[in-house]
Amino acid sequence: MKLSETTLEVLKNYASINQSILFTEGNQLDTVSVQKNVLGSATVSETFKSSNGEDFAIYDLNEFLSTVSLFDDPEIEFGEQHATIKDALSVTHYWYADKEIIVYPTSKIEMPSSEVTFKLSAETLDKLQRATGTLAVPDLVIRREEDKVVAEVLDKRNDTSNTFRIEVGPYIGGESDTDFKFYFLTERMKMLPGDYDVEISAQKISKLTSSDGKLTYWIALEQDSTYE
Repeated sequence: MKLSETTLEVLKNYASINQSILFTEGNQLDTVSVQKNVLGSATVSETFKSSNGEDFAIYDLNEFLSTVSLFDDPEIEFGEQHATIKDALSVTHYWYADKEIIVYPTSKIEMPSSEVTFKLSAETLDKLQRATGTLAVPDLVIRREEDKVVAEVLDKRNDTSNTFRIEVGPYIGGESDTDFKFYFLTERMKMLPGDYDVEISAQKISKLTSSDGKLTYWIALEQDSTYE
């Protein structure tokens, strides 16, 4: 098997959410943070399967990807106890981990009804992520501003913190007098670049689905989020 650039990008992104991963049979890759407040699911072009049909775990995904990068045009065979990575001149055996020592998704999330929905463009996402890094602030709030939905990065514990605000779309649905402030930790906003359809529930969970439907993130909101 050869891993596509798209799949490698997904795996690199997953390594920023959880250093470990469990591969299950099929073309879906899932991950969850150790704190279980961020979950990702991706449909990829490859179909993963070990030689004995069992799930297999990689403990240090960054190390695994760095090992793959050592090879020119690598071919990967997923055996019973290890992966064999090789090219025309080189070969390595990369051993699996015991899945009992890693954190991985064990159930699917049923997204509750959404109170707020909007489209998050790749350009807007990039600006928010860059502003977070530039201003070194820990929080992102999605809030209503009259007939608009806006996103703002800030430090909610500091009234004089630097902020960056951007309009993300019109406010659609709900009562005319409904107000909301949905807080996220910026450290959880680790999505790959792209356009996303965003759903936010008052039950303090959000779902972000890529425009092609192949990549989904569920991200928990902070407990002080409000919808009233």
